[in-house]
Amino acid sequence: MGPDTLDLSTKITAYSPVANPAAMRWQAGGAQIRCDKISSTTPGCTFYKYIPTWVMNFAKTPPAVAHAWLIQAKLPNHPGSEAAKKPLFYLPAASKNAHHRDPDDNRKVICPDGWAATYGNPDATTVPEISAGDKASCDEFAYASTYNSGGMPAGMGGMNEVDTGNDCVQTYATRVKQGEWHLYDDLRAAAPTWKEVCGRSAMSGWINSTSMGGAFSSGFSTKYRMLDKDPYWVDFPQFAHCDASKVTVACTVPKP
Repeated sequence: MGPDTLDLSTKITAYSPVANPAAMRWQAGGAQIRCDKISSTTPGCTFYKYIPTWVMNFAKTPPAVAHAWLIQAKLPNHPGSEAAKKPLFYLPAASKNAHHRDPDDNRKVICPDGWAATYGNPDATTVPEISAGDKASCDEFAYASTYNSGGMPAGMGGMNEVDTGNDCVQTYATRVKQGEWHLYDDLRAAAPTWKEVCGRSAMSGWINSTSMGGAFSSGFSTKYRMLDKDPYWVDFPQFAHCDASKVTVACTVPKP
């Protein structure tokens, strides 16, 4: 028998711990609570109808954030956009999802092992001064650990299945000077039609891995006790002023 979750529907009244508790009160009617020990070995509960928002760390990994923003803003499926009501749907480890699908198998469809070194744009900039031996890497959006990934088979609930990463929008990230990064269309490939359903970008391996890394898996997804197919939004506050409606997208994020 597989692991189970317990869903509770109840009415909750909570009072704030202040000198005059009657002065402030929060009340939720029909709150829906899910308790599990699948997301973590430590049992816990969450208000699972709440859809959390993942904010990528632009200050640390600007090219990866720029790539995700471009794909979310420009493509018709708008992966992870709250404004478009298109959440990402979480795909946890194979042992924790209904299809026993390893998210890395999604990655290998869009970003086969060694793709960046062999086929990625040679102008993609690495950061050996931060990580010795840093190499070019392949970044995909929507993330491999989602049902929105272009690598997720439609027969397993995949929403945007493609044959290969060649079917995605192709970009690369290069550093013009210290502290200034640019994300460019890869002119070696056909120009984007903007009808694609995924994005693939060549960039620093350190930046690619750090853009998610433990901050998502050990932080965000654990905090919200995310399980198979749980929805979440992705937001990029630094790009709120940018206009993706034009055929050619150009946007500058000013330095803080």
